[in-house]
Amino acid sequence: MWLYLFRVKSRGACLRRGGECKSEGMRLIIRLIAVVLMGWPAYAQETTFKNPVEAKLSVNRRDYNRNSIGGSFEVENFYPVGWSRDGKFAYYLEPVDEACGCYFGKLVILDLKNDAVVWQFDYTSEDDSEVSKKPKTLAALWAANRKLFSAKLTENKIEPQRAARVLPFPITYKSDRVTPTLHVERKQMNKDDRIYGDVGRATVELNSRRNGSKTVFDEKYAEAMPLYVGMLGYLRSPLEPRAAIILVEIYRGYEGPPHVASVRIVGAALDKNFR
Repeated sequence: MWLYLFRVKSRGACLRRGGECKSEGMRLIIRLIAVVLMGWPAYAQETTFKNPVEAKLSVNRRDYNRNSIGGSFEVENFYPVGWSRDGKFAYYLEPVDEACGCYFGKLVILDLKNDAVVWQFDYTSEDDSEVSKKPKTLAALWAANRKLFSAKLTENKIEPQRAARVLPFPITYKSDRVTPTLHVERKQMNKDDRIYGDVGRATVELNSRRNGSKTVFDEKYAEAMPLYVGMLGYLRSPLEPRAAIILVEIYRGYEGPPHVASVRIVGAALDKNFR
């Protein structure tokens, strides 16, 4: 209604001026619409995120056997969700269930510029009741929390990525090759104590043909120490020159093998800053 009245008023003004401003009213209308859209609530543009798709991870078994006490292990499932244009990466994990008979899920929004968790959702289906109605699959959990997940992902300007493949090193960007190197320091201890983990420190250094070298990961394991730390590959952002390096940390299982492998994400800018 207001648009119709505005057009009539503009047309009348033009007629009084000899009809020379036929397009002036339309220009004013376009400006008004732009102002209205700029003030439109942010939630009106919220993206509804579909269930993420798993990206398969593969641990180098030969390297694992050579650099640890060995034994079977299970790796948590990894689902990339999306990226932002300001350095954030969202992903979903299904941690390994050792003896609970439960479903575990974790949605993480990570700032790849400093590897800080911006927001995290942790879930377990563990329930003391005999008949539990809590979600026990990714599909059920995502459906039950789709509104919350979509709101948080949209709030952090995450753009969905439907399918992703873990890429092998080195990282390529334009004419540059960036090679990450993992250094692992082990604590001196006898063989009997090594079964509980002996990795005291792990670092990742990037070496770029164009931009030199820089350390992007330096973790000291003060208490719970991994049996093994390894690099699995990387994902590259489709929105900016940035990569998510995928590490795996393998910890002793509850009663020994199978051990539990957890995913660790390390951010790396691919321009001259590396961060």
